Amino acid sequence: MTTPSEDFRPTFSTNRPQSTVADAINALLAGMRTTLAAPPPVSIATAYFNPAGFGLLADELEQAGQVRLLLGADPDQTRPRIRPLAVGSGRRGERQQIKRVLEGHLRRLEEDRDLIGFTIEADAAARRLVDWLHSGRVEVRRYETGFLHGKAFVVDGSLPGVIAGSSNFTYAGLAVNKELNLGQYDPATVREVREWYEEMWRAAAPFDLSALYESRWLPHSPWEVFLRMLYELYGAEVEQEQRARSSSRLKLTAFQSDGVWRAQRILDRLNGVIVADEVGLGKTFIAGEILHETVIANRQKALVIAPATLRDSTWDPFLRERNLRADVISFEELATGLPTAGRAGAVLQDPDEYALVVVDEAHALRNAATKRAEALRALLTGAVPKRVVLLTATPVNNSLIDLYNLISYFVTNDAAFAESGVPSLRRYFDRAMAMSPDDLSPKHLFDVLDKVAVRRTRRFVRHHYVGDRVAINGVVRHITFPTPKVRRVDYDLDKALPGLFDRLATALGAHVNHSDRIEDGGSAVLLDAPGEVLTLARYVPSRFRRGGDEEQYEQQNAGLLRSALLKRFESSAYAFQRTLDKMIDGHEAFLFALNHGVVLTGDALREWISSDGDDLDDFLSSLNAADDNNVRNAGEFDAAALGAAVRADLFLLVSFRDEVQDHQAGPDPKVDMLVEELAVIAEEAAAEGITPQQTRDKRKTLVFSYYSDTVDHIHMRLLAAVETDPRLACYRDRIATASGPDRSGRAEVIAGFSPRTAGGGVEEDRYDLIITTDVLAEGVNLQQARHIVNYDLPWNPMRLVQRHGRIDRIGSDHGAVFLRCFFPDEQLERLLGLEERLQRKLKQASAATGVGDVLPGFTGHDVNLTETREEIDRLRHEDATLFETGGASALSGEEYRRRLQAELRHSFVRQAVLQLPWGSGSGFVQISSTQPGLIFCARIGDHPRPWFRYVPLGAGLEATVDEQGRPIVVSDTLACLAAADPGGQQVPAALTEDVYRAAFSAWTHARQDILTSWMRNADPANLQQPVPKVMREAADLVRRHGAYLGAQQDDLVSRLQAPYSPRILRAVRDGLAHPGAARQRVDHLAELADRLGLIRQPSPEPLPTITEDDIRLVCWLATVPGQLTC
Repeated sequence: MTTPSEDFRPTFSTNRPQSTVADAINALLAGMRTTLAAPPPVSIATAYFNPAGFGLLADELEQAGQVRLLLGADPDQTRPRIRPLAVGSGRRGERQQIKRVLEGHLRRLEEDRDLIGFTIEADAAARRLVDWLHSGRVEVRRYETGFLHGKAFVVDGSLPGVIAGSSNFTYAGLAVNKELNLGQYDPATVREVREWYEEMWRAAAPFDLSALYESRWLPHSPWEVFLRMLYELYGAEVEQEQRARSSSRLKLTAFQSDGVWRAQRILDRLNGVIVADEVGLGKTFIAGEILHETVIANRQKALVIAPATLRDSTWDPFLRERNLRADVISFEELATGLPTAGRAGAVLQDPDEYALVVVDEAHALRNAATKRAEALRALLTGAVPKRVVLLTATPVNNSLIDLYNLISYFVTNDAAFAESGVPSLRRYFDRAMAMSPDDLSPKHLFDVLDKVAVRRTRRFVRHHYVGDRVAINGVVRHITFPTPKVRRVDYDLDKALPGLFDRLATALGAHVNHSDRIEDGGSAVLLDAPGEVLTLARYVPSRFRRGGDEEQYEQQNAGLLRSALLKRFESSAYAFQRTLDKMIDGHEAFLFALNHGVVLTGDALREWISSDGDDLDDFLSSLNAADDNNVRNAGEFDAAALGAAVRADLFLLVSFRDEVQDHQAGPDPKVDMLVEELAVIAEEAAAEGITPQQTRDKRKTLVFSYYSDTVDHIHMRLLAAVETDPRLACYRDRIATASGPDRSGRAEVIAGFSPRTAGGGVEEDRYDLIITTDVLAEGVNLQQARHIVNYDLPWNPMRLVQRHGRIDRIGSDHGAVFLRCFFPDEQLERLLGLEERLQRKLKQASAATGVGDVLPGFTGHDVNLTETREEIDRLRHEDATLFETGGASALSGEEYRRRLQAELRHSFVRQAVLQLPWGSGSGFVQISSTQPGLIFCARIGDHPRPWFRYVPLGAGLEATVDEQGRPIVVSDTLACLAAADPGGQQVPAALTEDVYRAAFSAWTHARQDILTSWMRNADPANLQQPVPKVMREAADLVRRHGAYLGAQQDDLVSRLQAPYSPRILRAVRDGLAHPGAARQRVDHLAELADRLGLIRQPSPEPLPTITEDDIRLVCWLATVPGQLTC
């Protein structure tokens, strides 16, 4: 023992730049240790404790004698001074308060633990703390019978002392806060403090502080870590659903009720929702529940918009049976009836009377350029906000822009999702399409789609709603679906029209030596071999305009026409001939007009987005009308060259038409194969059916074609076949068609074909075979039937999914349904190859001009050939995956929500997931993977949503880098969740020390990427959307000549000066070209802004500035190939 010095015993301590409370305590402990023969014991009392505070004193505490650490809870400073009567009085009330405060104290300790950070240094510091707690020289207790407000550091031994005051054993208390602490070394005073401490210590309970920190390094199950990721993303929503769920008013199934709850939640937030459940899952019932709340509970008016067929056969009886009052109109009535809305006898009331608008088969509105789309936008625009429910099983048909157009009906602010890291919705979609232009899967759009859409599949319902029951025709039964089975039907296309396909391929440009590279561009008019190759000059007259370039929309028209000719040729010779007839008429009308000094120019295919539908006929006819909008003076063109090209095409078209006509009277090998398949169907039904009704149901068949001309052709041939072929005798007088505009006749056919499921249950069962276009592919319940025949090549697989949904529905009595697909087997690859070439030409039309959409709302190709060819190949192998899955990736997080909800029902799983410390991680083996990776789930301050990042690793467990040497960090939420999903609780943890250490480095990259992304949206300059030139010009016109508008002038300028879709840009460009004085053009722009529903675009609020310290790691998972676990 040495002579004591007074210098190491401070009497006053606070936190200042030159000295801190930690310095004073360290001086005291060091002085005692070096002065005395043995380090004295130390007793500490504190309300709060954290590892950073321990780090300030660690060097001395590790060398001290026995250490006692007494924790306790401060009194609740937030409790009201006036006692709430609901809180017990006396001892009972005090016990309640103590319990509540102790729970808060534990949460605070856990929060301090969670904030230690995820670095090698922080990890080492936390492990040092745990080693100290396990050293055998430390005991920890917590005072739990009352409040502990005192803070003291007491040193026993021959030189007793105490530093007491306001400082907790935390980093802030020992180094940052404005604290006040006094040192006392008078033996009597120190003795009294020790007696107080001993009293509190005896009353305290052992507390395992080390376990609190060790829990971070326990061998966590990868499934529990993944569930914690899901909880961060969906936990609040799932918990709210459990509390807020109410019973269904329409007695829906459990999965339908869940869909209603999700849809209502999205509606409350956005005033709109896309219900994208797979066909046959009852979207009508979900909409019905929402309608019930609107018209019954809220006593508001509602409007239902649907295809005419569904208006009559589905919605009218559905609403009538449930006593729900709502106006129901067709798409056509919407487009034509809006101008007279609110007048006596009109089909529409004043649009502002409607609180809810339901649109069934909403994918019919995916093209923003159609009149029906403009009508819906006008309907939704008004003084009264309207909620809109869009029902569609196939929100993506031709491109991802379909989804954008649907969302834009209710999300009018481009920056609506800025808080979720999406400052511009349009740019978000553009980025997704740029990442994979030929991919129709919306996986790169997960972050937005999960907020706007409800999407469930049959597979989802089967897995998550086992035992769910539904009442069908008054009988309660378990929900089941028939098993889809694909049957391939091969036919020889060349047998019906020998050699014609080769000549048609030549005519469509298959052998023209033009580069297929998109960037090379090229003309849509093929002048290489007039008379052998169709120039299509009649549809691209701008190619011959003096001093002008080809019009974009005309280039697109030409490409779509080539594709349409190919598809109709494959469908039937009759459909091909009918199209040739219309084109011949058009060419003759064009040449007649040209001879009289005018050129018919036409317009873009505004109402026609696909080359596999009947709308083409209307378009071809419209081009022949010589109205003021589609004629030009022939003097503006090289009329001689234009006329020569059109005459060459007319000659070629006539030759094709004549050759096809010569073969019409002969046999049709494709129809002959259909006859054979129907004979097999009839034979199987006779063998399997027990009753006459069962036999009828088992032979009921829908034959689908894209084209009404083909429907007519099949019908004519089958009527003859059933009269002469005894195998088809059961179909005599039981064949009908459904393809034209006759709505009442179509409804009668539907009810006569499937009276039990599509009629009222009292109609006569009149038909066993319907030949139809896709007018019956949407919305009608035809599950009384067992067979579908897809007569044409499935150019768009989503059409097949829609058709399949007519018979694969809840309530089907069939154990399996059969889907036959016709393939021109010998010519299939050549057909697909030619179509792919034509589609590349369509892309050229867009890329060559470099100004985006060629047709308004159309992004350059009809269907995705890469994806289509994969689906076609699976169908050729009779693989039913397309029909099992619905043909699309999940559009929302329903699968993840249900998995989380199911697991949280188990109390032990719930506890493990919610008590997982921040920074916890695990790993698992991905058998199919050859590359390791790390997935991180992080929080930023108190921001409500988590942030996910995936860092793929190289062979040496270093972050992979791109061409510029920058670490690759994947920010797509769905990609992160997919990579992190171990599949179930049975997957064991697999995490090596090397992978664990690699996680620290990978987290550095992930955190920096999160910071960069956040700060990009924190800079107001990055949030300003560029205003297109045409909108700037329109706003400038209103500024210069719109003073007479008064206060409305500034409002109109604000509405115009914003980024809009190409559809609106084109309309405004036309408005600027409106004839008349400047004032008339301003009036026209004002009317246009009202009609298009242009609104002020609020500037997105920048995110608050953050630093790396605001980004905290919640949990992480490592995925490792098998060889890295050895």
